[in-house]
Amino acid sequence: MNLFQLAWQKLELLVQSLQQDFCLSHPRIAIAGLNPHSGEQGQLGQEEQTWLIPWLEEMAAQFPQVHLRGPVPPDTLWVRPAQAWYGQSSSGSAGADLGEDAYLALYHDQGLIPVKLMAFDRAVNTTIGLPFIRTSPDHGTAFDIAGRGIAQADSFKAAIQVAIEIGQKRRTAVVV
Repeated sequence: MNLFQLAWQKLELLVQSLQQDFCLSHPRIAIAGLNPHSGEQGQLGQEEQTWLIPWLEEMAAQFPQVHLRGPVPPDTLWVRPAQAWYGQSSSGSAGADLGEDAYLALYHDQGLIPVKLMAFDRAVNTTIGLPFIRTSPDHGTAFDIAGRGIAQADSFKAAIQVAIEIGQKRRTAVVV
C-alpha cells in the first residue's frame, strides 16, 4: 500500500465514523501539513506540494459532502480546538464556531501531544473502523501508578460515556 492509498484509507474511515458515530452528514475535517508551516510553498519541504495538496484535491472530489481544510500548518492546527476546549474564540466571544469536526494528523505525536496537553486526564481514544465500538482513556495504561491509589478516573469515565453516546447514535442513525 502506498502513501496515497494509506492516507485515503484513513480519511475514508474518519468520514465513515463522523457520519455513523457522530451523525454528521457534512463533516468538516482539517488535515495537518507534514513540514513546519506546511512547507512554505516548498521552501521548507516538498511533501505538501508533491503529494499532500494533490491528494487533498483528489479527496475533495471523492468526498464532496466533506469540507476538507488543509494542509494546515501543524504548529497552528490545534489553536482553534484549544480555544474551543477552553471556551474561548480568537474574537473573544464565547460560543463562536471554533473549528472542524475532526482533525487528521499525519503521525502519532503530531496529534497526540497537543491533545494530551489540552486534556490529558479527560481525553478519549476512539478506535474507528472496527465492527464494534471501542473507546479508552487517551492517557494509556498508567501501569506506573497502578495499585497506588492515585489514578484519576475522569478519562475512563469519559471513555465509557463516549461509547454510550456512539451506541445511542448508531441505534437512532439520524444523520444531520
